[in-house]
Amino acid sequence: MSERDVNKIECTAIWAKYEKSHDYLQKKGLVKKTDKYWKFYLGDQWAGLKKGNEELPTMNFIKPVVKYKVSTISQNAMIANYSDASANQGAEHQGVYKELNRRFSQSWEKAKMTDVCWRNNKAAAVQGDSYVYFGKKDTNVMPQLISNTAILFGDENTENIQDQPYIIIRERLDRKTVIEEALANGIPEEQIKTIAEDDDTDDEVFNRDEVKDKVTSLLYFTKIDGIVNFAKTTKSCIYKPLEALNVTRNGAVLGGLTTYPIVPYLWEPQPNSARGLGEVEMLIPNQLELNKTLARRAVAVKMAAFPRLAYDATAVENPEDLSRVGAAIGVTTGNAQSISQAIAYLNPAHISGDAQQLFQDLLDQTKDLSGAGDNALGNVDPERASGQAIMAVRDQTQVPLNEQINAFQRFVEEVAMLWFDLWSTYDPDGFTEEVVNEQTGETYEVPVPYEEIIKLRPTVRIDVSQDNRWTKLAEQQAADQLLNNQQIGFSEWVELCAENGPIPKSKLLKIVEQREQQQREAQQQAMAQGQPQVDENGNPIPPQPQGPTAEQVVQGSGAEESNTETEPVR
Repeated sequence: MSERDVNKIECTAIWAKYEKSHDYLQKKGLVKKTDKYWKFYLGDQWAGLKKGNEELPTMNFIKPVVKYKVSTISQNAMIANYSDASANQGAEHQGVYKELNRRFSQSWEKAKMTDVCWRNNKAAAVQGDSYVYFGKKDTNVMPQLISNTAILFGDENTENIQDQPYIIIRERLDRKTVIEEALANGIPEEQIKTIAEDDDTDDEVFNRDEVKDKVTSLLYFTKIDGIVNFAKTTKSCIYKPLEALNVTRNGAVLGGLTTYPIVPYLWEPQPNSARGLGEVEMLIPNQLELNKTLARRAVAVKMAAFPRLAYDATAVENPEDLSRVGAAIGVTTGNAQSISQAIAYLNPAHISGDAQQLFQDLLDQTKDLSGAGDNALGNVDPERASGQAIMAVRDQTQVPLNEQINAFQRFVEEVAMLWFDLWSTYDPDGFTEEVVNEQTGETYEVPVPYEEIIKLRPTVRIDVSQDNRWTKLAEQQAADQLLNNQQIGFSEWVELCAENGPIPKSKLLKIVEQREQQQREAQQQAMAQGQPQVDENGNPIPPQPQGPTAEQVVQGSGAEESNTETEPVR
């Protein structure tokens, strides 16, 4: 069998799996639903309605509700710490765990993971679930956000992504880029010629317009003997043959990547489903009713809430001038008809307040039931409440979001564990351990082989801390209280202040530095004049007790000849 025939068979097999999973998603209407969710979130809520040249009003409360919940979750700072939970090898390889923690912090900053998490959390809140794919770029592991419509599973009833028989990521790539990668992978030219651009954009969300000539490409993952294998293919050609992500040394296979390089975030899991339920879906019916009520009120106001001009068409000679300011109106008053009978204004009709009350009740109750009312949004005057009081109110209202916060914590934990696997696979000889020489106290680095690294299999602990204006306000108030109670000094208070507080910390540090300089000069002057020394608060500094001199120690007559008892210097 020729290489071309093998390529065609493998391509057909992967594409058949793709079409099977794709048909399932089409039956569930995932693409149409996701497209609808994004339109409602972004404000395109009258899409598909023929309304002529008139723009219908919209009161979009979905966006602030989603933004509030996403910000509440994403502002939790997540820090991963690698350790050995069983404590079997924790003491022996502390240097390795220290290196892992350093790598995680460095990789998190380099990959701009804070921004990725915000975008991923928002996508999950809107569409129900979102995914981050981690691929190797040069020597770094870089994230790529994947929409829920672009990822297909071999088993749509399994929530655990690592139990999937296969995972497919659909991409729209430039045809030239695909051909260049095919040439780099040694694909024969006759097979490359079968790669043709297409306009298969029906599965794209919100915006289906493209500029370049693109082709649909599949990134295929599966596990064989527990090791992740991947391939890249178009409908007609596999341009990246199926390859196992193995770790080899001198031709021997030591291991491989055992974790799919994809981390999911489900906003709210659904039973017996790999997909999640988003925040927007349940808000759409109320949003529609709110928009309709607002449109009806707008039409009623325009029709009946303003005075309207009525005139006798047979009596008014120039009706086109009725709307012109200062224009003379010609009127023929036959049969002794007065001008007031020929031209008059109709008084505005009374509009019931029930429509306005329904609108307001619908808006307020929907926001409250969604956990995004005024209290939850933090619409509290900070001048009238302390930071602790505001945090207490917000913490109480954020209780329903604890499930999402826990899911975000689990997301970061899975990222940390995946990164450990990727580092071990892509850089098996790159781990070093810092060792301290007990005799000399010097530190040096020792390489740790792949076999030892795999045995560690560290656990990850995620430290969560709030990072918002109310926590900073509470911290500042606590520091102020300590200063007012004289439990700390001014320099210690400055250290507790936030970097971006009401007064920039850099200015406060300059004041501390100036005071310390003045204190040193005053102490030097006091010592020269024989005066007692004082600290920064003006309190006298007691003289330090003096021990025996070096001459007394040498002569053996130090403490024995002295009549003054001294305490050891602490």
